[in-house]
Amino acid sequence: MTRLRKSAALFLLLGLTGCKVGWLIDRTAPDAVRDSKTYYEELRQRQVDQILQSFDPSADKDSLRAELPKVIALVPAQVPLSVETLGGTVECKGTGICTKLITLEYKYPDRWILVQVTTSNGSGHYAITDLTVQPETMPIESISQFTLRRKGLPNYALLLMAVLSTGLALYALVLCIRTPIKKRKWLWVILTIIGIGEFGIEWSSGELWHKIFYITLPSGFGFETNGPFMYVSTPAGAILFLLLRNRLRKTTAQALPIRAPSPVTAADLGPDAASPPSNPLP
Repeated sequence: MTRLRKSAALFLLLGLTGCKVGWLIDRTAPDAVRDSKTYYEELRQRQVDQILQSFDPSADKDSLRAELPKVIALVPAQVPLSVETLGGTVECKGTGICTKLITLEYKYPDRWILVQVTTSNGSGHYAITDLTVQPETMPIESISQFTLRRKGLPNYALLLMAVLSTGLALYALVLCIRTPIKKRKWLWVILTIIGIGEFGIEWSSGELWHKIFYITLPSGFGFETNGPFMYVSTPAGAILFLLLRNRLRKTTAQALPIRAPSPVTAADLGPDAASPPSNPLP
């Protein structure tokens, strides 16, 4: 059953480290962004019936109608000063059903409102399957910015793991490039920068998460300077290369030593060679 949640879910941002991605999402998924803004306007203008019609037909409309006033109470009725697209994801299955997730941030004089809208075309057209509204006293960029102040042991431990993992991957990459390998050296160069799994942290809250069956490229770590997530991957490719390096190294055949021939003596030539040949007179 679809639920309207008052607490914020995890905000999934595009993986462009250190960059504001709103302009890119606005251009690559304009319909999803436009529809999400329309749904928010329906909340702001208290259009209960209209917002209910925007939900997926399979949703429990009676439950939604009971929860909707609580969500609307979190949305100021005044016109926002600005709106910014923070993130967006699209996930499609083989059946042709796609799910879009758009995260918006509305700015007001005394607060910011984070809105997360999930839509799906499972019913034949895109409709809301989930909606999240969360008031904040400062923008998400300030809340989730990277800082070491007042952080716990998990933050420092993961940061140390990130340094070690990245350092090992870079060391193996440089060593692989400089090592003469019998064949398919290019394949081993690529393998050294492949990581397996992700172990991450929500930087601001310290909440840990992990993905076991996951491949990362390049290996090491990733971090959203404008987002709350940091992760570390195991440099499995680098470790494998370092273990097999001696076997993979190309060996050259050893050349036989060159020795000068021993001088030939008269004894070696025999008794006939001891005296010079006589020249008969004509």
